[in-house]
Amino acid sequence: MGRPVIGRHGKGAKRMHTASRKPLIRTYGAAAALFLLAACLGLREWGARAKSGPEVAAWGNIGGCGSSGGGAAAGAGKWVGRGVNGGLVDLEMLANTTVGGDYLYWSLANSFTFHWPSHPNWTAGLSTALKANLWEYEGYKVAEDLTSRYPRITGGFGDLGFSLNRLLGNENEHSIGISASLPTGQHDIKRLHFKGQNIEPDDVRYANPFVQPGSGLYTAGLSYEYTKTKDWGLLVFGGSYTANFAWDNWGCRDKLSGTPNQKLLSCQEAGPSALTWKLWELQHQGYGDQGDVDWEHSTGAPGTGATGADGLSMFGYVGHKEESSTQNVGLTLSIPLAPTYYWEYGPGSNDNRVSTRIRTNDYVLKLSTGLEITNPNFPLFLSLGVPYRLNDVVVRGRLVDPQNYVMTVGMRGTFF
Repeated sequence: MGRPVIGRHGKGAKRMHTASRKPLIRTYGAAAALFLLAACLGLREWGARAKSGPEVAAWGNIGGCGSSGGGAAAGAGKWVGRGVNGGLVDLEMLANTTVGGDYLYWSLANSFTFHWPSHPNWTAGLSTALKANLWEYEGYKVAEDLTSRYPRITGGFGDLGFSLNRLLGNENEHSIGISASLPTGQHDIKRLHFKGQNIEPDDVRYANPFVQPGSGLYTAGLSYEYTKTKDWGLLVFGGSYTANFAWDNWGCRDKLSGTPNQKLLSCQEAGPSALTWKLWELQHQGYGDQGDVDWEHSTGAPGTGATGADGLSMFGYVGHKEESSTQNVGLTLSIPLAPTYYWEYGPGSNDNRVSTRIRTNDYVLKLSTGLEITNPNFPLFLSLGVPYRLNDVVVRGRLVDPQNYVMTVGMRGTFF
C-alpha cells in the first residue's frame, strides 16, 4: 500500500523543512475537521427523514491497500452501516483527501461488488481509483542548482484490484477473502523541471513512489474479519496480509555498460511495462534489509528501483446504530514487514549521481471516526482519520504531531 510519507527521508537524503509543514497541517487540518463536523450534523438531520434499512453491517475498508496503489489510496477508516441490498451489483464511490505538511493527495476510489443469488455467501470485487497528488520536494543540492523547494503535481488512474470473499458461520459472522492487483497505473512519472545552469536542463529523476498513481508492482492478499452483532450496534475485528511482487525486467540496465545515470536513462527510454503477463518471472519483494545494495543491483518496480514491502494490517471498530444513522470509532495498525526503498540523486557529478537511497519503514496507528447517513437507496458516509507514525513516538518517548489528516466522503448504491 502506498503511504503518504513525503518529506520523511532516509540516511544520506536531505530532510524537508518542517517550518511549512506544521502550519499547513494545523491550519487546513483544523478547518477540515470543523467542516467535517458541520457536514456530519447537517447530513444527520437529513438522514433522520430517511427510512430505516436492513440490519447494520460492516462494509469493506475504504481504499483498500492492494487495490489501487500510490499515496492517495488509503482512506480515513471503515464504513460501518446498514448499506444497501437487493441488487446484483453494488457500487461504492469514495473521495479521499490526505492533507500533510507539504503535500495534498486526492483520490476517487470506485469499487464494484458482484453478488450471485444462488450463492449468497460469495461476492467478487473490482476496484480502481482516479488520483491527483500535489507535493513539494527539495532535491540534493549542488552549487549549480538554483531551484529550491518545488511544487509538483501527478495524477492518473491507479492499479486495478480484484477480490473474492466468502461469509462463514451460523450468523455469517466470519468473512475471509483473497485479493490481487495488477500494475495498470503509471508508476514512472518524471519530475522534468529546469534544475539550473551547467547541468542537464530537465530533472529526469522519477517522482518518488508515494506520489505515483500506480505502484509498478503486482500484489496478492489474504484477509479475515469477525463481526459481532449487538442490540446497540456491532463490534468488528480483523486483519490482512499483502505481498508485493515485481517483474524482473532489468534488461534495460544490465545490457548497457556505462554510468548509473546512463543506465537509468536507458530504462526510462525503454519504458519497460509491468503488464507483460510473464507471471513466472515475478520476484517477491524480500523481507530483509537491502544493506549497501546500489541502484544498479536493486530490485523493485521496473526501471525505477522502487520496492514495495509486504504488510500486515489489523483493525478494530465499534459501531453504534440508530434509526437514521450509524456512528463508529476504530483503530487500524499498519505494519511493514520490510523497508521500502527508492533512489534519488546524491553526492557525485555528471552521470554518476544516482547514489542516494531513501528508506522508509513506517509503523502507523490510525485513529478514525465515521458516520453513515442511512438511506435505503444511496447512503452517505463521512469519516476522519488521524494516523500517527509510531516510529517517532517511540524515539521521542511522547506523543507527536499526526502524520497527516485523512478525510473521506462516500456514497453507495445497488443496481440490477
